[in-house]
Amino acid sequence: MMWSVLLAGIISNAQTPSNTIEGYFKSNKKDALYTSIHLDGRGHALINGGFNAEYVQNGDKLYVFPDKSVFVFKVENGKLKGESSWVEKAIFKKSEIPFSEEPFTFPSYTIDAELLFDFYKLNYKEGADEGSFYMFENEEDYMKQTAALCDKGLTAACGAYFGILYLQSAGGLESLLVENAVKDFSENSQMEKIANRMITLGDARGYGLLGSYLYALGKEEEAVKVYNEGMEKGDQNCAAVLFQLELENVVEDAGSDPATFTEEE
Repeated sequence: MMWSVLLAGIISNAQTPSNTIEGYFKSNKKDALYTSIHLDGRGHALINGGFNAEYVQNGDKLYVFPDKSVFVFKVENGKLKGESSWVEKAIFKKSEIPFSEEPFTFPSYTIDAELLFDFYKLNYKEGADEGSFYMFENEEDYMKQTAALCDKGLTAACGAYFGILYLQSAGGLESLLVENAVKDFSENSQMEKIANRMITLGDARGYGLLGSYLYALGKEEEAVKVYNEGMEKGDQNCAAVLFQLELENVVEDAGSDPATFTEEE
């Protein structure tokens, strides 16, 4: 009898990661950097009506992942109470979606809540936004676990794994820290496979990664073609890179055009 009661208690306290929470949540802070978070009930989020993110809930904690960071909230009485640095003390209340943020489109690729939470625990100290630094403590095992999550279909892990391989091909972290260092980029077909896997899984961020790999190899025309494909699929990073490349071309053309200079009389 005692053991059955104990077992029942363990089962009732067990927490299974999920991404079913949904709704539009608006911050109560007028000067907040992040004013709204829209959750689609499938693991996709929109921050401030336009920036894509992913999320997972475990118990009363909600973890939202914009780009290379994480927001930690406590879910309480239908509200999201910010606990991590970027959203600390902010309270997001469920609200009606404002007309100004319609129409909106969430990405369609699948996010496995349990895999995303495993990815979170691999990169952060549980319950916080503080990095775990496990990648630096045991790089080989970190890469093995990240690759395994990617193989299981977690595109966020694929992106992280791609980043590590990219850094290695660029000469490692030290080459980035040394000023004026000659950066020879080594070809690694595995990066191309990872990016294409993300694309196959429906994650348009794979186009940006593939484009960055081709561009680093000096295949600029191929890279621009991939960036354009990614932009058409809605990838924000591809659009940003194309804008930057166009801006650089305009500056270069202006600098080489004699008509932009006037001679002193």
